[in-house]
Amino acid sequence: MELKTHEVAKELGMAPRTIRKWVQKYEIPCRKNDYGHYVYDAEALARLETLKANSEVAGALDVDFDTDSNEIHVENMTVSSDKSKTVDDQLVTLSERVSRTEQMVQQKADEVVSYQLLQQRKEIEELTKKVDRLESMLDQLQTPAAKKMEPPLIFDQPPQQKRRNVFRSIFGL
Repeated sequence: MELKTHEVAKELGMAPRTIRKWVQKYEIPCRKNDYGHYVYDAEALARLETLKANSEVAGALDVDFDTDSNEIHVENMTVSSDKSKTVDDQLVTLSERVSRTEQMVQQKADEVVSYQLLQQRKEIEELTKKVDRLESMLDQLQTPAAKKMEPPLIFDQPPQQKRRNVFRSIFGL
């Protein structure tokens, strides 16, 4: 029985990338086919299963933060019993990572809040300018209205036409 990497990963419930890394890291004996892909026999599968079962931190996440490019790399972290750190060392490492993550999240939150405040300040300035323009337009509209309330001059009125009596116009009188 020979299985490919993705079949072994599916059987073990792990990522194919993790399987390949374990093969390289723990020097699990397996051969490569003509295309350069790993092919696992029953012995290699048994060692991988044992490694998964015996690892102290199977399935724990190893998170690497690249602060320059703001990238986060997540890989399955497994440690065999012969090459493992003590539990205390692992806890210290994890707590340091958590504190670094918290600092990064706090810094990102501060940046977001600062950006939002700047955007809101711009919007407020634009609205203030619009209100000022509207006030000036209202002032302009109210000023001519005050002049119209003055009594009109006699020459400003159009001449009124005389009305003829309706009956006279009908009968031609």
